[in-house]
Formats: sequence, structure tokens, C-alpha cells
Amino acid sequence: MRELEPPKWALRFLRWYCREEYLDEIEGDMMELFHLRSTDSLRSARLFFVWNVIRAFRWINLKKTQLNNWTMNLYQNYAKIYFRRFRKETLHYLVNILGLSLGLSILFFILMFVHDEQNIDQYHTKKDRIYRVVQQITEEDGVHHYLATANPLANALKTDFPAVDEVGWTTYFGSHVLVKGDKRLADRSWAIFTKGMFDILDFEILDGDPRKAFEGPTGIVITEELALSLFGRTDVVGEVVDESRFETVEVLAVLKDMPRNSTYKFTSIYVMEPTQMPENWQGFLSDWDTQFMQTWVLLAEGAKPEDIYASKDDFIDKYLEGEARENYDFYLHPLSEVHLGSTHIEDGGPAPLLAIPYSNRSFVSMILMMGFLVIFIAALNYVNLSSVQALKRTLEASMRKINGANNRQLIGQLFFETFLTVALAYIISILLIAILFPFFLEIANKDFSFSQLFSMDFIPYHLITIFLIWIVSAMLPALYYSKLKRSLLIMKNAFSGRGDLLRKGLVGVQYALSIFLIIGSIVIFRQLNYVQSKDLGFKNQNLIVLDINSGTARSNFKNIVEGIKKSPNVANASTSSRVPGEWKDIPVASVSKNLTDEPAEFSHYAIDKYWLDTYNIRLLDGENFTGADQSDSLYVLINEKAASSLNFEQPIGESIWVMSDGDSVKMRIKGIVEDFHFQSLYEPIGPVIITHWNNHVRSIDYFTIKYHQNPKETIAHIEEVNAQFDPDTPAEIHFLDQQWERFYEAEESRSTIILIASIVSIVISAFGLFGLINFTVERKTKEIGIRKVMGANVQNITTLILKDYIILLLISLVVAAPVSWWLFGDWLADFAYRINLSADLFIIAFVVVLLISFTTVLTRIFKIAKANPVQSIRYE
Repeated sequence: MRELEPPKWALRFLRWYCREEYLDEIEGDMMELFHLRSTDSLRSARLFFVWNVIRAFRWINLKKTQLNNWTMNLYQNYAKIYFRRFRKETLHYLVNILGLSLGLSILFFILMFVHDEQNIDQYHTKKDRIYRVVQQITEEDGVHHYLATANPLANALKTDFPAVDEVGWTTYFGSHVLVKGDKRLADRSWAIFTKGMFDILDFEILDGDPRKAFEGPTGIVITEELALSLFGRTDVVGEVVDESRFETVEVLAVLKDMPRNSTYKFTSIYVMEPTQMPENWQGFLSDWDTQFMQTWVLLAEGAKPEDIYASKDDFIDKYLEGEARENYDFYLHPLSEVHLGSTHIEDGGPAPLLAIPYSNRSFVSMILMMGFLVIFIAALNYVNLSSVQALKRTLEASMRKINGANNRQLIGQLFFETFLTVALAYIISILLIAILFPFFLEIANKDFSFSQLFSMDFIPYHLITIFLIWIVSAMLPALYYSKLKRSLLIMKNAFSGRGDLLRKGLVGVQYALSIFLIIGSIVIFRQLNYVQSKDLGFKNQNLIVLDINSGTARSNFKNIVEGIKKSPNVANASTSSRVPGEWKDIPVASVSKNLTDEPAEFSHYAIDKYWLDTYNIRLLDGENFTGADQSDSLYVLINEKAASSLNFEQPIGESIWVMSDGDSVKMRIKGIVEDFHFQSLYEPIGPVIITHWNNHVRSIDYFTIKYHQNPKETIAHIEEVNAQFDPDTPAEIHFLDQQWERFYEAEESRSTIILIASIVSIVISAFGLFGLINFTVERKTKEIGIRKVMGANVQNITTLILKDYIILLLISLVVAAPVSWWLFGDWLADFAYRINLSADLFIIAFVVVLLISFTTVLTRIFKIAKANPVQSIRYE
């Protein structure tokens, strides 16, 4: 029968906390459930019993605690003793409290950052059933994952799969201008939706209904903020926007501005009814070879992606054939993975702009690990110093034992004092967070409120952290006290040698973690500095980009370029289809030597004759475009990668076929330009073909202006020229170097967090080492005095005390170095262009820890080393 009993400790715990009037009923129910479950699995029954005991630990079930005068006096006396010792050993207590408070501050900061990262897009009520469809295409250079899917895919999924409850698609076509009366607003935070998207994603609708029937093929939904800007009020449902991407459109609904933790923050959404679109659109929307749409799926209740995958092959065979079928696959990408699990996915076509850049789950996990490492270092530090303090109180504890105190009372006092220390550290940490909160938001690139720290999601973190630090920190000294004997009364340093190995081991762990954090900070700093200072193959400083958002500007581009050049602040101006550091997709063209050859995909740029000079892109061989529109349209420029791919002995003058959208044109290579980076350094440089602006692949979309000085005056001049030739379209202007900074904005904020965590960990370790050196010096006071009498100098005394810690530091380096090499080498692998891990990383980390740690304690060592040896000998 004993084997069928629940865990005894759990039963004792239940009887200890549960009120007498409830105990029989609660225990009886739990025992009955235990015996029922034990017939299936004894192990499972015991686990469920423990879980039920924990669940029953509620305020209403707890025994009423009556604090009598004796109990109150006892804790009052403990508090008096604690604060007396605080005044007597202020330095020790400050080191303890500051170390813990710094660790807690960093932990809570990082927990807020990670919590926010993990909660992007999690406000949708159907989030567990929402998926994006990702196309998986096998190409010559490997498998690519694309968000852009075949236009008719959404309808086909809903028709063919019962597990699909709703589908929708969204797309985007660059900037648009909304006009109401004399108000004109240019914006990029918009998208095109089908009605199904409003059944998949959550939008807080203030007025109207985006799903209602409307006249014409499109309507528009706008946010409250945009309604106020465009109409001057929010009750605008049924009103008409005079001009838009789809000419005149009716306002179907007004939305509350989208939540801050949303990947997309649309200010306007066109609602399209595909069946009502013109005939030319019908062919476009039903074409399986055209991939312009991001497809979203809402699965039915209880359905799983596996229900789709089970018959996916038959589905693909139904709609695709030949080579397209062989290279094609798709999968469902859950909403929960959109923010942290999309770095491997390419747009592959038009895509709405991200309000919050994608992040990386491994990087967020790394930052979370850093937070736990810092608090772990702080806790180790506190345990170390608390155990030292307990040893120094051996005489006090022995006296109390002789006077009748038992182990329980001694340990109770220790736990009470530890709780006071942890509570003070917690209060200081909250104050630090409140003071530094604006600075934290700036470096983390976040905008949540301070109140989030005390939300219901965070309260468990507070309680668990404080409880664990309190219990663990008090446990080791409590073990010392439990073994204390009355005979130790006359031996002041009876325990002074106990636990040295454990304390040194804890210091070694602190050192190893600090070295790891320092190496990580250096690696991240060097890599980000490398990608920001690396030669991109062009100059991105002093470049202003003006978007071409209308046919009027496109047809007048030569006049606009010449008009912009008239300013004395402008060094050059040009036009192109795309710019390096593109915030939209970069078009591709299929290129081959002969029409019968398998074509390769090259990134495509269309430019005018000023573009190379504007960007300082070096022409290695051949000639630039001349500006003769007709003749230039027959020539191309290529980069070095493209020349290598085409494998001509002498590319200049050779002919190639350039194909796009079914058109094949034979063109001649006119020049070779040096390779330049047109994407972030996460991506390797690929082959590029550059045509004249007058081409069959892509029309021009941007002006680029290189200025000498006075950017404000230059922008004012650009706006003036734009208004002269395109008065109906507001100028949309960007600085190119700022766009390049966006590529690494997230990494910069994370690396700053890691750097701060590293600095704090070193400071905490230095606090701990200071306390331990104090203890070591105090314990060796008599020995130091004798050595000085025997002729030892300051250098000898310093070596005596520090040699063990130097050995510990060397051992820590040996442990931390390979772990750092492996982890940060794996992170660098994500970059196509990266630094090399070298030995100087570990030398710098070692020297930094050595200098910072030992600087904090050398003053104390010198003081005791220079003291009168007679006083040292008389110390005991």
C-alpha cells in the first residue's frame, strides 16, 4: 500500500498551509483523484497530486497567521540587529545591495524587451489559427522562400481544402496620394486587402463596415488619424476620397490607429472586390505565373497545417505542371513566427512596408540568456558575500546557542535578514529602472510604458525572481549555521577556512560569464562597425532620394533632373529604377548568351547617364551610356559578378539576350562596373545587369541627388522643382545613408543591450571580488603581520593575496573561450561578409576583467600591506 501513496512532502506541505476547516475536504478529494489516476500510471498520479497541491495554494485556503507580541518583538529585534550591522559594516551591505539591484535592473529591462518582441502581433484573437502562405521555390542557387504567392492561390486554397475557414490576400504598389478638396497626403503605410483579411486579422473599427457591399471595384478604409488629417473629422463613412491609387473611392470604415506592437501599421487600406475589377485585372488576378499577392489563411477550429499538407501534392499537380511544378512547394507560416521567424523569407514581389522590422529568435534568445547570466552573476556574488558574512558571525551565533537558541531560530534570523537585503535591492532596482527608463527605450528602440513592468504578465517574474534569490542566497549560510557547535565559542575564526573551494569556484564562474559577455560585446561591436564602414562599392553619403510617384514626374524626368541641378548645393542628379539599399523589391531580368540556353536571373537596374557618377560607382572597362536614348537602349552594363557568370573571355561588345515578362531583346555589353552592394551585408553580391532608362524590363522610379552642403536648402529646392513639374504629387524624400542604417538598426539596439549587460556583470563581479578580498585580507591579517616582520614587502603581500584569483581568471578564460568561439561564430555565419574571430578577442576580455577587478581591490591590499605589523599581529 505504501507504493500507492502520494509524495509525502507534498502531503505535508498541504497540511501545513491549508486551513483546518477545508483540509479534510481538499485532502480527501485529492486522495480520491490520486487513487483513480494511479490505476493508469502511478508516476502520472503523483505528478497530478503535486500539481493539485500547488493549485490549492490560494489565499482563501491559507491558515490565518496570528502574530502575538512575542513574534512581533522577535522580528523587531531581528530588524534592529540587521540595521545595526548595516551601520557597522556599511560597505559590505552596500556592495551586496548594489550588486543585486544592478542585476535585477538589467534582468527586468531585458525581460521587458523580450516580452515585447515575443508579443508582436499577438493581439489577434484568432492568432493560433492564422497563417501566411510561403512559396518554396528551388532555383539554381538553392531553395528560396517567398512571401509573394500566385495571384489565384487564395481562392484555390479555400475551394480545395475544407480545413481552410477563410482566406485573403494583400498587396502593395509603392506610394500613393490621397486627395480631398485642397488637401493632398502622400503615404506608404497602405495596402490592398480582400474582404477576407478583415475576418482573419483583428481591426478595431470605430465606424462603418469594411465587409459591406460598395459601388465599384474598390473602397477604402482609413484610420482615425488619417481621417482627421484628410477630412478634419472622423465621421466620414460614406464620404468620397476625390483622388487615390484607384481614382475616386468611398470610405467604408474608420479604424482606430493600429496597436504599437503590430508588424504592419496601415493608415489606409483599399478593399478590393476582385470580381468587380476591369477585364485586364481579371486576367492578372487569375494568372498562376504572376506572383503579386501575400496570401493569408485562417484555419478552421481544430484544423492543423498537416491537414493541408496531406493532400498538398495533389493540389499543386492540379494547378501547375512541367518545370514550374517540379520546383514549386509551399507551407503555412504561423502568425506567431512572423516577427521572430521570417528572416529567411524574401518578399519575392510587392510587399506592404513593415512598421517593425523582422527580428531573429536566436538573437532574442541570446539577449534573454544575457539577462539570466547577469542576474546569475549577481546571485552568485550575493551568495558568496553572504556566506563570508555568516562565517564572520560565528562568535555571535555561538553565543546565542549557548544562551539557548536553536538552529531553527538562527536560520530564521538569517532568512529574515536576507529577505530585507533582497527587498532593499528590489526597491533600488525599481528606482533605477524608473530613472533610466527613457534611456532604455531609446537604445532598445521601443515605445512601451513603464507600467508594463507591473502588468499581470510581469508580476510572476517579480515574485519568482525575488523568491529564488532569497531562498538560494540564504541556503548556504544556513547550512553553516546548522553545523555550528557550542565549542566554537572561543574560536573566532573557526570557520574561516571552510568553503574556500566553493567560494573560489563561484568566483571562477563569475569570471567565465563576464569574459563570455565581454567577448560577445566585442564581436557584435566589431561586426556592426565592419558592415557600416565596409566599402560598399559606391558612396552613400550626401545622397537624397526623391521617389517618382506619378506618370507626370516619370514623363518629365529630364526636366526635373536638369531643374534640380541648377542649385549650387547640388553636385549631380540622376534617375534610376531602383537605388542601392532598396526598400522595395529589386526586379530581376532573365539573361542568357543564346535564346536556347537556360537563362540566369540577374538583379536589374535602369539608369540614365549621370547615375554612375552620382553614386561614384567605378567603371572598370568599356563605356558608360551616352545619353542618346535610342542607341543606349540597345546596350547594357554589367557588374563583375555578372561578367564572371556569363563567362565571356572579353565581355565588352558581346551580345546577350535579356528577357522579362515574355519579351526577349538582344542587347550588347557596353561596360563593366565594379561590384557594389545593393542589399545589406547579410546578402552576398549577386550578378547585376544595368540597362538604359529606356528599356523593356523596368521603368524609372527614383531620382538621386548628390549635394555638397546645406541639405535643408537642397530639399527645399527639390520640393520646388517637383511642384513645378508634378504639382499634384507631394515630394517623398529620403536620405540614402539613413536607409542603409535601417538594415542594422535592430542589431545596434540589441548589441547596446548586450554591451550594457556586460559592463554591469563586470561591475557586479568587481563588487564581489572586493568583498572576498576584504574577507581574505581580514583572515590573513596576522599572517601578513608576521610576514612583514620577517621581511616581506608590499609586492610579496600583494602576490600572496592575488595569486589564487589570477589562476582562477586563467581557468575561466580557458572555459569561456571555446564556448564564445562557437556561439558567436554561429551568429556571424548569418552575414555574407563578416569579421574573423581572432585571439586578440580573448586577450582583450582577459585584460579587461583583470584590470577592472583588481583595480577595485588593490587599494585595500596596499592599505593592509603598509600597516604597522605590530597592530596586525595583535589583531586576534
